[in-house]
Amino acid sequence: MKELPDDPCGELKTAAAWSMNYLLVNRPQITQNALIMKRYSLIFVVILTAVIGASSFAQDKASLQSNATVVTLLQGSAGKSVELHLRSGEKMGGKVAQVTDNIVHLSNLTGAEYFEAFVDVKDISAVVVRVAGK
Repeated sequence: MKELPDDPCGELKTAAAWSMNYLLVNRPQITQNALIMKRYSLIFVVILTAVIGASSFAQDKASLQSNATVVTLLQGSAGKSVELHLRSGEKMGGKVAQVTDNIVHLSNLTGAEYFEAFVDVKDISAVVVRVAGK
């Protein structure tokens, strides 16, 4: 059996009693260490959140090749929200569901979420794609 340190009062006879006494006597130091660890943990979580947030808001650059067409731009934007400017002056926004050589299928139309649209590619004059702040 392990020897316990001398107890001048003669009250601490077991290891459990000694450990309880140790915790009570050194409580300010333990509390201070716990506060320091909590602070460092909070700082770590804040820094980690900032790094993850910054990487998720990183800007995608829209690239344009010399042989780009409206169809290839829309095919590259499949699954993303876009706004189409039509030759008639009308604007139509939604999520690109599918693109063929002649037709663009938009789902979740802006302002009419329960509707879908099929737009002739020849009627599109511009494609607006959001790349920052996804």
